[in-house]
Amino acid sequence: MPGTDNKDNKEKKHVCSICGKPSDMTICHACEDKIRGEAVEKKHDAEKIKK
Repeated sequence: MPGTDNKDNKEKKHVCSICGKPSDMTICHACEDKIRGEAVEKKHDAEKIKK
């Protein structure tokens, strides 16, 4: 049936690439915040080693 392909494409749900939860974005806000926090922590650790 030709009409079903269009309907399936429109109803396809987007999910976060990290956690797999439904999200309109590639990475949901919760995962984005977690990744950003880990990067800041890594930067602080690197700065401690330099001192």
